Order: sequence, then C-alpha cells, then structure tokens
Amino acid sequence: MPPLRTFFLPVALLSTLAGPASALSCLPWGPSDAYLEAVKSDKNYVVVEGVLSFDEDALPKPPQDNPNDAPPRSLIPAQLNGKLMTGQGFAKPVDLPITLEILCFGPWCAGAADGVDYLAFLEQRADDYVLRMDPCGGFGFGGTDGAAREEVLACHAGTSCTPWSER
Repeated sequence: MPPLRTFFLPVALLSTLAGPASALSCLPWGPSDAYLEAVKSDKNYVVVEGVLSFDEDALPKPPQDNPNDAPPRSLIPAQLNGKLMTGQGFAKPVDLPITLEILCFGPWCAGAADGVDYLAFLEQRADDYVLRMDPCGGFGFGGTDGAAREEVLACHAGTSCTPWSER
C-alpha cells in the first residue's frame, strides 16, 4: 500500500485549484421542490408552462474587476405565453406579462434563456406575476421536454412528489 502522503498531495493540490468556484453549495432542487415550497408558502402562486420571452442582455453580469459586486437583485420585464395549470392539467391558454426576478449570490447569478419553454411557478404580487430565479434554482425550469410538467402534475394529483434531495 502506498504511503498516505501520496493520497494527500493530489487532494490538497485539487482543493487549491478549485478556489472560489467551489464556494457556492446548493442543495438538489427540482420541480417537485418548487411545488412543495409553493404549496406551503403564504404567497399565492400560479403554474404556467410556456415560452419565456425577454431581453437576455438585461441579465446581470458580475463586473470583471470585482465579481462579488454583482447586483443582488435584478427585475426584468418578460412575457410568458403558454398554458395555466388548472384542475384539468395545463389547459387554460395564457399570455402573461411577468417580471423576471434574477438573484445573484456574490459572483453567482441566476440565468434564464429567451425563447425557451419553461415550467414556471409565478408568484402573484399586487398586479404582477413574478418568476424568481436564483443561482441554486428558483421557480422556473427550462428546456425539460415535458418532464417538469409531468412531475408537477403528479404532485398536484397527490400520486408522487418526492423532493430531489431525497432521490
């Protein structure tokens, strides 16, 4: 068996190479987590599956000279065109103006993509619907090819709703 120091050197070297990028630690998060969070919240949510439209140039970018100086919260006007979840599934056509709320944690900012199909949990705030996204997840799931919809429908029907951290 090789001496222990041969194992510690590569681990120590790798940990120094990882640097600050390894500082953000997120728990597993998926559509069932968002559903469970929305259900237990005292806020009102609607669930919509549809195409998200907005100006991607408005997304926050951490400054090159000080990445930790990214704006903590950016509000971006957007549109969500799709179907609202009702008791009959995603059945009611909607075209909603929304606000995309993008959060940054230090140099890590949430992302979103224009023209992509999203399953979105929209929080109702006064006369506005808000889609909150953060670097560890948030309430929008893009490009899932229907998998997010099926997971949320199973949660809503009470057949299956397992948080991702328990999978």
